[in-house]
Amino acid sequence: NYPPLEQDLGRPGFEILYYDQLLPIHEVDTLIKNLRKWLKPEYAGFNLLTFPSSNEIHREPLGLVLVIGTWNYPIMLSIVPLAGAIAAGNTCILKPCNVSKHTAQLMAKLIPMYLDPGICSVIGPAIEGDRHTTGALLDHKFDHVFFTGSPSVGRTVMEKAARFLTPCTLELGGKNPVFVDADADIELAAQRSVWGRMMNAGQQCIAPDYVLCNAKVLDAFLAACERHTLAMYGSDAATKKKMVGRIVGARQMTRLMDVLANHRGRVVVGGEFDEKERYIAPTVLHVPIESPAMEEETFGPMLLVVSVPDMDYGINYVNSRPKPLSMYVFSNSRQTQDRITQNTSAGGVTVNATLFHVGHPGLPFGGVGESGIGSYHGKQTLDTFVHKKPVLRKAIWADMGLLSNPFFLYPPWTDFKIKILRLLMKFV
Repeated sequence: NYPPLEQDLGRPGFEILYYDQLLPIHEVDTLIKNLRKWLKPEYAGFNLLTFPSSNEIHREPLGLVLVIGTWNYPIMLSIVPLAGAIAAGNTCILKPCNVSKHTAQLMAKLIPMYLDPGICSVIGPAIEGDRHTTGALLDHKFDHVFFTGSPSVGRTVMEKAARFLTPCTLELGGKNPVFVDADADIELAAQRSVWGRMMNAGQQCIAPDYVLCNAKVLDAFLAACERHTLAMYGSDAATKKKMVGRIVGARQMTRLMDVLANHRGRVVVGGEFDEKERYIAPTVLHVPIESPAMEEETFGPMLLVVSVPDMDYGINYVNSRPKPLSMYVFSNSRQTQDRITQNTSAGGVTVNATLFHVGHPGLPFGGVGESGIGSYHGKQTLDTFVHKKPVLRKAIWADMGLLSNPFFLYPPWTDFKIKILRLLMKFV
């Protein structure tokens, strides 16, 4: 049992185990395993312009880091950046999100038991809401701010940090597209799109939001979505409620009920909800491309499916919108896969699946444009919180300065010295 997470989000045990234990522990273990190697001075290579010299990149801590967590994965999205900041040698303040108040209170209780408050302090869970505490923290100077949340709040964080010229990592979100071409494995595309959408009741920034499905396979894809939704989450309300988490709050629930009421399309499967329990059944909607539901990030257990004549139409549509955090492509043609990935922009891409690019510690995770600034995971988690300081050691040789201190570097710069420099340019 995981009472705080169950109280906040009603997540099934599998999702809690995977997202709030396995993934953050794996990230921390990766840091511990590789920390000594990653912090060693990095050789920068030979360059004729600085010869003779040794050239290294040293990683040094930034100083005091503010980590502002979010509510949908309150443990993972707080602990992973916190671990990277501490591993890099920084001191930290963690501001958990009070929307998931029970989990925030748990972190405020447990972290001081294991970490010296001089290294890490948790601020905010004892204070109602988030805006006042976060705003008050940002009125002070930090050496780096790491924020996970919505683009609108991200703008405010960046504005406040700009007063101190504080660099920010902003992990935001976006309306993530799924391309399904006519040559795709339709069953696999439907299964993995529905699964990726419904994890954490759709409340994750990397979830597939809408599907741009080739019109030739639309009916087959919708039928497969219905089959796999029923197979994974059940057909009766009692089973579905066990397999899907809850919407985090009343405000979010009201917004999602409005989407269900005004999408101007057809409910393929699901659509039931219980406002009191903050529950929405896993839902697939076939909507027109001009549907109001296509305007903003859904952030709930609803997969939108749109018919498009071909993938080029889908590419143009995606490129007309803000850049998403994630993008997914289902096609058995490498040419089609490359055409889509090379002609669109997204924070990250998974081909013939959803979500998986985020789970590999060797792949940096982060947004682009409105979906975020900066990245982390694996080595990039460490590099986010360090300054890469170049250190060049010039050799002093007993060569009368011929190589170690060449005379032509110093004025007066005669025509002869300029000829030497032009000669050297041919070898650089």
